[in-house]
Amino acid sequence: MSLTQICALGILAAALTYVLRSCGAKGAAMVPLTGGLALLFYALSRYAAPIAALRELAEGAGLGEPFSAVLRMLAVGCLCRLSGDLCRDMGEATLGARIELCGRIEILLLCLPLAEELIRLATEVLS
Repeated sequence: MSLTQICALGILAAALTYVLRSCGAKGAAMVPLTGGLALLFYALSRYAAPIAALRELAEGAGLGEPFSAVLRMLAVGCLCRLSGDLCRDMGEATLGARIELCGRIEILLLCLPLAEELIRLATEVLS
């Protein structure tokens, strides 16, 4: 599936949601949920091989730990953004914002070991 097809699928899902909502259909919120999950699974399957190749390169260069941490941060950010958007689509904007806030806090917590290592390295270089 090309990027053009992905965009077309997203626009089709949005149009279908609009039509269902304007008709007062109760299941209209399920269309963006289903479409979003389908696009997410497609993206994960498409990008799994390049991410694995990058991980091997990073481990070969001795950067496996920082690369894994950055990858976890990206995953947390994407998951929380997707969850927040789904909540907003279902009319729960406040809940969506709180999910994204929790994601930001989690990313900060994941940064702490990297920041500690960076500070340790800086003090070694300056000593």
